[in-house]
Amino acid sequence: MTKKSYLSLLFLLSLTYGFSQNLQKDSSAIRQVLTGFFEVFTNPDMKHFDNNCVPNFELYDMGEIWNREMVAEYVKNVESKPKDWTRTNRFEFIKFNFRKNIAWVSYHNYAVITNSKTNTTRNIHWLESMILEKMKGRWVLVQMHSTLVN
Repeated sequence: MTKKSYLSLLFLLSLTYGFSQNLQKDSSAIRQVLTGFFEVFTNPDMKHFDNNCVPNFELYDMGEIWNREMVAEYVKNVESKPKDWTRTNRFEFIKFNFRKNIAWVSYHNYAVITNSKTNTTRNIHWLESMILEKMKGRWVLVQMHSTLVN
C-alpha cells in the first residue's frame, strides 16, 4: 500500500468514525428528549413539554390531535386531583433516521401504571413515531404519532 493510499484510507476511516460518533450522540440526545417529554404524563408539569417540544407540537393519538393547549389541559386536570398512581415508561427503539437537522424515530412505548389506592397495575403498549428538528444545537419534538397495541 502506498503512502498516499494509506493516508486516504486513514482519512476516510476518521470521517466514518466521526460520523458514527455524531449519530450516537444525536441518538442519545433524542432518547433524552423522548424520556423528558413523557415526564408530562408521569409527573405532570408543563416544563417537561416546554423543554422538549416546539410550541406548535402535535401529537396524533387515538384519532385525536393533541397540541400544547390540550396537554396543558391534561396537566391541569391531573394536578387538580390527588395523585394516587405512578407511571413507569420503557422505550424500545426500532430505528433512527437522520437527514441534516431532521430526525424521525420509531419505537415501542411501554407504560406500567400502578394505582396506590387499589394496588392494581395496568400495562399499556403503543407503537409510536416522532419527528424532531435540531434547533440551536438541540433536538426538539415537532410531531408524534401513537397507535395503541394492546
